[in-house]
Amino acid sequence: MPRSTLGALFEQARLQEKAERNQLLHSSLPHGGAAMKRLKDRAARKHPTTMAEKWHARLNGSPKPMEGQRRAAFVALVRADAMAVARVGQIDARLAVDRMRGAVEDGVWGQDVLKEDRALLLDVLGQLADPADHLYRQLNLKITPATQVACTDAQVLEKPKDLTSGSFASVFALKVENADGVAQDRVFKPLKAKEKGWVGSASGIPMDDPQAAIRNIATQSCAKKLGFDVIADTRLALIDTGRGPLDPDLGLLMERAPGKQARNADADWFKNPAVFAEVTKLQLLDHLTGQVDRHDNNYFIDVGPSGDVKVTGIDNDQCFGKDLLSPSDIRPIGGLPFHGTALPPVIDTGMARMLDVLGDDELHAMLDNQLSDDEVDATVSRLQGLRLHVEHLKSQGLVIEPAQWADPAMQAHFTAQNSYIGRERTKHQVF
Repeated sequence: MPRSTLGALFEQARLQEKAERNQLLHSSLPHGGAAMKRLKDRAARKHPTTMAEKWHARLNGSPKPMEGQRRAAFVALVRADAMAVARVGQIDARLAVDRMRGAVEDGVWGQDVLKEDRALLLDVLGQLADPADHLYRQLNLKITPATQVACTDAQVLEKPKDLTSGSFASVFALKVENADGVAQDRVFKPLKAKEKGWVGSASGIPMDDPQAAIRNIATQSCAKKLGFDVIADTRLALIDTGRGPLDPDLGLLMERAPGKQARNADADWFKNPAVFAEVTKLQLLDHLTGQVDRHDNNYFIDVGPSGDVKVTGIDNDQCFGKDLLSPSDIRPIGGLPFHGTALPPVIDTGMARMLDVLGDDELHAMLDNQLSDDEVDATVSRLQGLRLHVEHLKSQGLVIEPAQWADPAMQAHFTAQNSYIGRERTKHQVF
């Protein structure tokens, strides 16, 4: 017998795979599934052939475009069908989607539906197969090296637990495995295409396109450039938060900040010289980024057994507003609902040096591919204002050496109006 050619073997394997796929779909969805039933019903209403179809069309009218809520309901049907295929075939949910898409492309499915509905079905299957692409478009999020997905369900060791059920914005606790195989506690915050009630809107952040991911990443970039280790490490992740693997959230995966929220910190910590220094770094960073939501629940303080201090700012969403041109504008003036203060009354030589060496062009290079032109220009304006403040402090002898943070005379300059540390000391009645 003649030997089979390589091409014939490939074709035989393809046909075998196709037969197995079709058998899987038939056993999983013996009547084509809920999604196909919906599309066939629409086709029968637009082009009725039997008497029953004609009566049905007369009663229900022509099918309306699959937009808005109708499309969302149809996506839910396709998702449910795919999960049924995954369960019966004991395969990954996205592989089940791939099997369904292959059947449509081969013409096994979708021959007796409307042309536009067949295209819709393929589009929805593509969305489910690659949810990241759909979510990036939905969020109007630019794809850059900094906004690449760094973690998926494959790295999740424990299912996300909702920490804020019923609150304004859900935040989840979870455990993930890093590149070295080490388990790490993380916090996951899904991104939204629109926001409500943001104080940041008063600083020029559009609520209908908030770009929270970019603002967090840009904040982290500025902190690293200044050498201020006061921001939670933040990356993007694609995580199933409970709706199923075909309906994940794209969101911010943040390190779980150690210690206590400033609101609940030990009163004695607000006498600690290192706490003074680290909180002042966070405050300076916020003046640069235009962060208007740094209340005492939005940063953590940790004082270790050996005296090491770590301050960590979280939820760095509401910053880089285009309307904040002065670094002191983050304070609540003119009835604005901001949670910042006036500029700090004392800084140390290391902080002054880092602000001095950060150039306008360097700031542009770092932020131009992340923020709008107006937002970058406003950040440069705030940086220039910070430099002027540093010069003023130098003239007053208030740029101190790091060892001087323990000096009670220096600490006495901090008030609730000009500093986070003074604000928190007042609340904790530390005198």
